[in-house]
Amino acid sequence: MSASAEPAAAAPVLAGCTMFPPQAIFNQRIDDVMRFPAHARSAEWIGMIGAGRPLHPDWGRETDPNQVGKYYGMPWNVVDGSERSTRWPLVSHAIVDPRDGNGAGAPDQSDCAVIEQGKVSIRACDSVIASRRRFPFPLDSQIRVEGGHCNDPARCGDRHVLVLEKGAGGACRLWESYFSYQDSAGRWNAYATAAWDLGSLAMRPDGWTSGDAAGLPILPLLLRAEEVESGVIRHALRVTFRDAVLDRRHVWPARHSAGNTRAEGIPFGALLRLRADFEIPFWWNAQARTIARAMQKYGLYVADIGTDFFVQGDPDERWSPVTLMTLRQLKLNQFEFVDTGAITRHPRFDPDSYAASW
Repeated sequence: MSASAEPAAAAPVLAGCTMFPPQAIFNQRIDDVMRFPAHARSAEWIGMIGAGRPLHPDWGRETDPNQVGKYYGMPWNVVDGSERSTRWPLVSHAIVDPRDGNGAGAPDQSDCAVIEQGKVSIRACDSVIASRRRFPFPLDSQIRVEGGHCNDPARCGDRHVLVLEKGAGGACRLWESYFSYQDSAGRWNAYATAAWDLGSLAMRPDGWTSGDAAGLPILPLLLRAEEVESGVIRHALRVTFRDAVLDRRHVWPARHSAGNTRAEGIPFGALLRLRADFEIPFWWNAQARTIARAMQKYGLYVADIGTDFFVQGDPDERWSPVTLMTLRQLKLNQFEFVDTGAITRHPRFDPDSYAASW
């Protein structure tokens, strides 16, 4: 085999939709330490964060969105584009996130849905007049939003909305929004909106944000209880670190960076991996073992500014409290950052494609 990632046996599937083709970087195993050695600056970066920092499972077991403060994690929605599940309302990007001081949202880096002759297409939002910019927010009675039924921009946080659209003929699209709030009239506002054709390896333009600061998709990197319960995870995960250790630059497959500039900090898109010499204890429960194996085989991408070593999952009552306690035993010094040069230095590598094997 050439010096590229090992092809995934099959791409992950959610609600009948493939989470990007098998060749996509998120679906590639990177546990061959000969092809994917530790990054030259791995020890330095881990030292910046703190070698003894414990992993934090950033999700909970509460499934009632009315339990604000206890509804913890990133839920996701499935729609079919029909009136039964989807309204395709207008979306405004004029909302201001009071936490970052950057002013109104980013329509110039966002994707919007446009409806023409009954068909929906994805367009760059700033190429469409504001009165035609739409997003597939599910019906108010069905929508699942990060933070639950909390709708105050001053206190309710990032409030991501993740939507998987199952189209006719098996076509699937992913829509994700950040800082998503309804005004007093029920109109939707979002700081940024992003979309991907899940059957394609094409990336959004370099320099564009998404639902996270790295410009990466969220749902394909999310820990989902139903998947963990199956015993097999075939994709990478996502992880956050504080602004002070992150560099304001990004490396493939990330498309964007944010925050304050730290010279020689950890770039957005950097890949972290549970080291091969960590022996997963046989007494860990099945959920914890499955997650640890995924961290060794597929790794975790630095996706956003947040709290150090927080790994994101969905809120689900199927999560075992033992799993959450067990994962907190993992420390950052049991991980390493990975050199992905076997992919990025390959002659067939395309920096504008998610393709990581050929």
